[in-house]
Amino acid sequence: MRNIYIIHRQIYRSNGDRLGFGGIENYIFSLASVFKAQGWKTILVQPAKSAFTITKDNMEIHGVNTGWMRGNLKKHALSQWAKQHANKQTDVILFATDSYATNCPDHHSVAIQHGVSWDKPAKGNNSITRFVSSFINNIKYLSYIKRDNKLVCVDHNFVNWYRTWFNIDKDNVQVIYNFYQQKISQPEFEKKWDNSSDALKLIIARRFVDYRGIALIAPIIKNLLATYPQLDVTFAGDGPLKPSLIEMFNNEERVTIGRYEPHECYAWHAAHHIAVVPTLGSEGTSLAMIEAMAAGCTVISSNVGGLSNLIIDEFNGRLVMPDAQSFHDAIGQAISNKATTKQMALNGMNSIEKPCSISHWGERWVNLINTFD
Repeated sequence: MRNIYIIHRQIYRSNGDRLGFGGIENYIFSLASVFKAQGWKTILVQPAKSAFTITKDNMEIHGVNTGWMRGNLKKHALSQWAKQHANKQTDVILFATDSYATNCPDHHSVAIQHGVSWDKPAKGNNSITRFVSSFINNIKYLSYIKRDNKLVCVDHNFVNWYRTWFNIDKDNVQVIYNFYQQKISQPEFEKKWDNSSDALKLIIARRFVDYRGIALIAPIIKNLLATYPQLDVTFAGDGPLKPSLIEMFNNEERVTIGRYEPHECYAWHAAHHIAVVPTLGSEGTSLAMIEAMAAGCTVISSNVGGLSNLIIDEFNGRLVMPDAQSFHDAIGQAISNKATTKQMALNGMNSIEKPCSISHWGERWVNLINTFD
């Protein structure tokens, strides 16, 4: 039996309680399900104050005492533990993020790159300072790539950036898009879009932080609500900007501010017509965007990171510059022309049906792991 050792930051307490659940954690749990179906055992290796072993979520979880090591240095202790336990001929060491990767010259190993994260708008207007900061970031993220590991990227944006520095080894670098869990049926899609009223529901499912574009999009929504009485809006998420959202929309009956669990993502998007992704930086092939397209939403997105791998502007969604006027105009056009907006939603749903299905995603991963045979 093949064992897959997944190395990641702490997800579980020793009693089995989860510390948090985000996109990377969802990715890990989905991998564990795929590996289980192949008869492979998934072993999650994470740091812990005291060593423990539990079984949960299709995985055997090992908390490893990393001693005096702090921060990213913990990855060396986790990697060493995995190397000591992994069979060099059959097992695979998988780093859940490339930033946690170490060299594994004598083992089969894979690192996952989840998208360029250092493209957030720089603060300040000093061009020299910004250039130096950008250069340092480029060097730092290049250092995460270990020649001994295969590298899985969730978008082509990272690969194109990497190509500007080094030649790409096609056998060691692969792009596997993120995935959707559930897709709307054609009858459900028609029912959603062909209701008798002109009402349109718009959702912004983002973490309420600045680089996700919340501060950019909120005043645009405020303005659009005054212009289009048929518009209802949902902000779904949490974060430090939540109080400002509550204050801005406190007296607006057509705005809902809430949050959902990861398994509820499809249902929330299926209840909306338009999904806005106003990200300013740090984005791969967004799970939320893919789920929105699979749920029959027209996506209006900034042209940031891997988002441009999914959207062809005015065919299967809108792809705009991350500025206020561009988003205002694109959303206004989508509200004003429901027939065109519906067609873009249909094109979007069809365009990701195969490349982003979880079955295709799982097949790509199984084929990758089998290259180590």
